[in-house]
Amino acid sequence: MNSQQIMSHLVDATLFGTEVLAFTISLATLITANYPSRSGQKKLDNLLQFLNILAGNVGTNRNADDQ
Repeated sequence: MNSQQIMSHLVDATLFGTEVLAFTISLATLITANYPSRSGQKKLDNLLQFLNILAGNVGTNRNADDQ
């Protein structure tokens, strides 16, 4: 495999990785926009907290019901 083919594969992999990351963040944003930030279950609370961080709902950009 020559260097041109390697660079082509690297660019393709980078573009695919970027698309996967954008899809993951969009999905996390969609989920956190439609569900409350708190529930009665600890595991679900941890999952929602992780999704809020992934979606960028941190700092001053928090959900209305998040404390």
